[in-house]
Amino acid sequence: MSERRIANNHYPGLDVVRVIAIAGIVLMHVLANGNYDLSGFLFEKVIGTAGNFTILFMMVSAFGMCCGYYEKFKAGTINIEAFYKRRYKKLWPFFALLCILDVVISPSADSVYEIFANLTMLQGLLPNPQISVVGVSWTLAVIFVFYLLFPFFCFLLFSKKRAWLGFIIAGIYNILCQLYFFDEQHVLGNFMERENILYSAIFFMAGGLIYLYRDELERLKNIRIVAVFFLAITASAYYFLSQNDLVMAVFSVAIIIFAITTDGKLGENKLIKKT
Repeated sequence: MSERRIANNHYPGLDVVRVIAIAGIVLMHVLANGNYDLSGFLFEKVIGTAGNFTILFMMVSAFGMCCGYYEKFKAGTINIEAFYKRRYKKLWPFFALLCILDVVISPSADSVYEIFANLTMLQGLLPNPQISVVGVSWTLAVIFVFYLLFPFFCFLLFSKKRAWLGFIIAGIYNILCQLYFFDEQHVLGNFMERENILYSAIFFMAGGLIYLYRDELERLKNIRIVAVFFLAITASAYYFLSQNDLVMAVFSVAIIIFAITTDGKLGENKLIKKT
């Protein structure tokens, strides 16, 4: 087994990525909701755009789910009931508490409708949810839809050829969403593109493809040097050229490749594991 992963096909380096991304997103919301009037590269380009790490979360979620369940689904040895029960047990308790606190603090008739949708964890299936109860949970909503579709996702990843075909189709969907389906005739003006599973499918497929090629990546000669170089180039493109979803997606790919092909000892820290 590679030194970069430990038991159960787990990559400690990805735990570090999750913690950094979470910290960035939290700081971004604090900065956006406060009147701090802070400027400069750190606050505008780094923290100010950290909300885009939701794309990274989608890729990491796909990669992590594949580490735990892809082979089981492919071999037909998965207990489907246990699979979905674990998804709810892992996410629902803390999320439900946040929803209840939100409704208690800001009660309204609308919040009652929205908390029902949130507590089912199926709000991501709504065509245009616009949920304000724990509004930032839209990321969790689209990721949970991915969990619901994970058996089909494994079907798409059954072979590398099919995975690439699925990735291309997901890319076409992403483009069509921007060019046609997400215009004023189809959605509300404040609709968030990433809330839609078809728009975001390409990010999940990217995480799955990295999983399929993980062993090849680790066997590449001088992979650590290449991973660092790729990360530096994509980070520069993101922070100095453009923060659009495409650039962020490529940057996220670089982050994951770096995390799974370099020493992840920091991720074995107990504090990191519990985060």
